[in-house]
Amino acid sequence: MRTTTPSFIVTLPLKTTSSDEVVLDKMFSAGKNLYNACLGEAQRRYYLMNQSKEYQAACKMPKGKPHKKGEKRDPEAESRAAAFREVNNRFEFNEYSISEYATGIRDSWIKDHLYSHMGQTLSKRAFKAVQKKAFGIAKRVRFKNHIRSIECKNNLNGLIFRDNILSVSGLKLEAIIDPENEYQEYGLTHRIKYCRLVRKNINGKPRYYVQLILEGTPHQNSDHPVGTEEVGLDVGPSTIAYVGDSRAELKQFCEEIVPDWKATRRLQRKMDRSRRATNPENYSENGTVKTGSKVWRKSKRYRELQQQYAETNRKLADHRKSLHGKLANDILSIGNKIQTEKISYRGWQKMYGRSVTVRAPSMIVSLIQRKAENAHGYLHEIPTQTTALSQTCHMCGTKVKKPMKQRWHKCCDIEMQRDLYSAFLAKCVDKQTDTLDIAKTNALWPGAEPLLSDAMSRVELRHSQSATCGNPVPASFGLRRSQSGSYQEPEKTVAKVADGVTQPGESCEEAIVTAGIPRL
Repeated sequence: MRTTTPSFIVTLPLKTTSSDEVVLDKMFSAGKNLYNACLGEAQRRYYLMNQSKEYQAACKMPKGKPHKKGEKRDPEAESRAAAFREVNNRFEFNEYSISEYATGIRDSWIKDHLYSHMGQTLSKRAFKAVQKKAFGIAKRVRFKNHIRSIECKNNLNGLIFRDNILSVSGLKLEAIIDPENEYQEYGLTHRIKYCRLVRKNINGKPRYYVQLILEGTPHQNSDHPVGTEEVGLDVGPSTIAYVGDSRAELKQFCEEIVPDWKATRRLQRKMDRSRRATNPENYSENGTVKTGSKVWRKSKRYRELQQQYAETNRKLADHRKSLHGKLANDILSIGNKIQTEKISYRGWQKMYGRSVTVRAPSMIVSLIQRKAENAHGYLHEIPTQTTALSQTCHMCGTKVKKPMKQRWHKCCDIEMQRDLYSAFLAKCVDKQTDTLDIAKTNALWPGAEPLLSDAMSRVELRHSQSATCGNPVPASFGLRRSQSGSYQEPEKTVAKVADGVTQPGESCEEAIVTAGIPRL
């Protein structure tokens, strides 16, 4: 059995000329054609297998008891797995068969631009995409107009990085290395497992990078120390609460990002009008797209708008990634033993599409998990069916389902913000049994209650100060409640009170100070 060792990635930009970019563009074009061919063949074999009686009989077999990775399956689960392996081999629906198909496809003009290892990794990627559909993880597969990366299996063939030079297709591409970058200096001292060539479009121009997959653990920045406490997380579509033994916080994901939705929508309408004007034959009289195969022509104006739209999304993604990294480092500074509820992020995409598009809660959770494991910790996901933390009171043990608009937990003389309280309970869940440890919760609550209250006070202060700058207060924070039970922004509430004490010629801000109305 092949041994596995820890890995990390260092990305280096490459110096390329216009002639180099022509060669690399042909390589990526060949890779796209090979990937789409393998994807279509894998999908054809899956459809044939899916219609067979053997496959349908295997699907009806009992699944057996669930087991964890590394544990032995029970007889029912083992017999079911054996039936699936047999039908997969019969219809040649496996990674090795698709790799053999890619070898035959590569024996053409593609052979002049792609090495064998590149074709094998692309065929594996195509098979994994169809396999997700077979497992029910994905609903469909997508053929690609372009691919963003090509990789090999080792640092000996195809993509070879030595002495800060990447050798590929007869080219010698020099990597740009920052001598003051500690992360790059640390990574270049480790053994290279394999390389990955990445292409990005920045302002409409291609930029090429090499990703070195290195053996070992990533560099730990001295400016971001890792704590050793236990931390509980409560993740929402746009907010996150985390509670440790010494600190608690309630924040909004990427609150610095304020997308201009009106400008985005205007740009999308421009693209739609340009496409309709260039392809009138693809639309019916009522304005809908005709069914069947179509050929879409893209005008020069449409390509410019498409490039502008892609650049806007790229900047947003890079900014979000940077903010997520800062937030993950902040959480890891408290502790590397993290627990949170297991959530269906795909369901959130359907319910809170716009918020999830900007905040990306699944991305921050996976980033925290990777950083925690690199720091010799863990991120344990708790099944919500056994805990229901947002509905539970640790004092009396009762579970009361709360509507989404109810943002405060009130029970047994406890009045606490719902997300902060759920994060505290997540910290007290037993990792082995995935149940709430009542004894541990009662022991930690006296010390945790002032931490949660202080966290809520900081939230109120921070957002009362930022409200004057036009930043809206998330309703899920539950900062201010009116008599009707709805939530209001603190600045608007203070302004309403100030209207009753404002003197002639006196501004609202001056009236607040004169009357001594406290800020939230």
